[in-house]
Amino acid sequence: MLAFGGGCQGCAAVDLTLKEGVERTLMERIPELGGIRDVTDHTDTTNAYYR
Repeated sequence: MLAFGGGCQGCAAVDLTLKEGVERTLMERIPELGGIRDVTDHTDTTNAYYR
């Protein structure tokens, strides 16, 4: 499970970043990893880059 903060919090592209960037890289480096799940509350835009 991952929780994004800062600029990723509330970003519309976070799903793409998560699947095509973070998950792909982690699964290449940790073969036994089955996947990742985003547990970020994207409705909270307190620290978001864009509001």
